[in-house]
Amino acid sequence: MGTALEDQPVAKKVKLTGWELYEDVFKSSKRIVGPMVDQSELPWRILSRRYGANVAYTPMINVGVFVRGGKKNVARAIFIPELKEDGGPADRPLIVQFAGDDPEKLLEAAKMVENYCDAVDINFGCPQDIARRGHYGAFLCDEWDLIYRLINILHTNLTVPVTAKFRVFNDVEKTIKYAQMMEKAGAQILTCHGRTRDQRGQNAGLADWTQIRAVKNAVKVPVFANGNVLYSEDIDRCLEFTGADAYMSAEPQLHNPTIFLDPKSVSASCPPFRSHASLALEYLEIVESLDTPTNPSSVKGHLFKLMQPGLSKETDLRDRLGKLNSKGAEMIAGYRKICEEMKGRMERDAKESGWDPHSPEAYEFDIDEKTGLKKIPHWLAQPYVRQPKPQPSGQPMKTSQKDVALANEGAVVYSEQEKEVLKARSIIPRQDDVEETKNDLLSQETSELKRGLDGTENLDSQGDQKRPRVSE
Repeated sequence: MGTALEDQPVAKKVKLTGWELYEDVFKSSKRIVGPMVDQSELPWRILSRRYGANVAYTPMINVGVFVRGGKKNVARAIFIPELKEDGGPADRPLIVQFAGDDPEKLLEAAKMVENYCDAVDINFGCPQDIARRGHYGAFLCDEWDLIYRLINILHTNLTVPVTAKFRVFNDVEKTIKYAQMMEKAGAQILTCHGRTRDQRGQNAGLADWTQIRAVKNAVKVPVFANGNVLYSEDIDRCLEFTGADAYMSAEPQLHNPTIFLDPKSVSASCPPFRSHASLALEYLEIVESLDTPTNPSSVKGHLFKLMQPGLSKETDLRDRLGKLNSKGAEMIAGYRKICEEMKGRMERDAKESGWDPHSPEAYEFDIDEKTGLKKIPHWLAQPYVRQPKPQPSGQPMKTSQKDVALANEGAVVYSEQEKEVLKARSIIPRQDDVEETKNDLLSQETSELKRGLDGTENLDSQGDQKRPRVSE
């Protein structure tokens, strides 16, 4: 006689190890979209997966705000699984990232999302002032007992793995011990950003790949590398040097989502660089197709970044984009009109130059001897690079433009005081798209997110109240 269904033993869900997560769920993916405040939202994750990204993170979510609840809770608006799109079939594999310093609140927040993601990540890498005031991110790096408890409480109580993203110390041996402590606490994947906590803004410098390699050699869990990539071929170079299992890109990927296309698989029908206006229109189509609302500041931020090469020349379109403040269908219609006009003008310029997108040589760009950068035409999506201050006649440049771009990866906009420092160091941030987006990218919907954990302090970290910035 059969046993009643309710009497059957229920199989307990077995939590995956880091390698099981990486190999079975992530399919040994090499190209990861990193967590970016106000920018790695659902439509962008969908677009990124179309162009070679395999795994994506949500934007960093403030634990203190997230668990507080409320109808106008902006942290909750970052991830809305109830609409069955965030964390849905088209949004996997997915890692939800949190930032906070309270183990119990962190667990409460993580339990709310564990059924809608493949892993939960803890941010130990944010070096900005908001993280200092809120006591999270890279400003926990000297509190190893707390970090251990934050990781371990998730490792012990979640049904999905916990992962961690962190920055290095100046002392590589300390970095190694730091990573090993996180591994011991239960972190199943470690993402190592090769910069220290003090390397930010005008002091960013270059990421240290040797530190990432040291971490990879010292732990048994998968390691993702982060830092110093502008082009798709740089990813393979980084992975070969560091031995890391995958590369996570943040800021460069926002300007060129095709950075994840495998250089070995590109062809005339699948070129490594795409029209930025076409990518912008494709992004808008995704935004419009979803039931999940997209923050207007996210949309505008993406359009400014994607079309930056064209906007620097078509200043009337840049001005119109900056002034457009509508919402909903009217917002999408206004943005689409600007993007379509941009596409037409870029096609005009390409035709006038004689550039043939179907030619085998179309994407074999010369290298600028002075900058070390590819000479990519302005109608294609490409890395965002600030122009260095011209040196006095007869004096060589102290820093290549590519080094400048890498040094400032993840640091987009500066205050007036910071600009003066940068000018003194021969690194001048662009002014045109900085001022146009200074106020437009701030909206009432994002004001609560732009605060400390207690919800009372103004955020000047992830975008210093001007423009979204990567979380690390």
